[in-house]
Amino acid sequence: MSRPRAIIYCDFDGTVTQGDVIDVLLTELADQSWREIEADWEQGRIGSRECLARQIPLIRGGWLAIEQQLRHIALDPTFPAFAAWCKAEGLPLCIVSDGLERVINTLLARAHVTVDAVWANHLDESPSGKLAIRFPYPSLDGTCRAGLCKCQVIARNTGDALRVVIGDGRSDWCGATHAEWLFAKSQLLVYCRARGIACSAFEDFDTIRLALTNWLEKKRGTHRTVVALSAVTDAQ
Repeated sequence: MSRPRAIIYCDFDGTVTQGDVIDVLLTELADQSWREIEADWEQGRIGSRECLARQIPLIRGGWLAIEQQLRHIALDPTFPAFAAWCKAEGLPLCIVSDGLERVINTLLARAHVTVDAVWANHLDESPSGKLAIRFPYPSLDGTCRAGLCKCQVIARNTGDALRVVIGDGRSDWCGATHAEWLFAKSQLLVYCRARGIACSAFEDFDTIRLALTNWLEKKRGTHRTVVALSAVTDAQ
């Protein structure tokens, strides 16, 4: 089997989903004190690891209540086709999220979408329905305060495969510095532009698929049609 020409690392909440899933769960199911914790995180007083560790136990109703709320969460309608295209092209598609693995797997399965890997935090439930969160992928050197250290995942040795990173928010800030091709929107796009970090703006996964298709055709030497995409940088 030939080695992949690119490996795609994609955020989930707000990138694959329409809106932030954990925010929805907290709004609908948690004690209102979660907002004070959120404010501490937004002001930089705590990292997302501490934020989530304090917020998740505030969710009432256990997994059953979460599962009911997930019925109202939609994926970006262009993501399933993008995931299928990645599979057809032999490009590994990995979800790298500071969210909840069980939530991610549930939403992907409901949409009949398969990916190559999911890196995320783990949700635990006690017999009484009390929820807690575990962080199996923390920063190895302790410098990253996120629940999941995305830069640690993305920086893994991938041989000569191009590291493509897709994201939208604060959890993607550190991972963005390890991307060789970064697709950004929302808070991540603002962050990158303010700091001069090279990135390609995107609106949906059709934009990304077309950009990667052009790149693959150029690599193969079979490029026939130039698709005008202002999001595509020349750095590739």
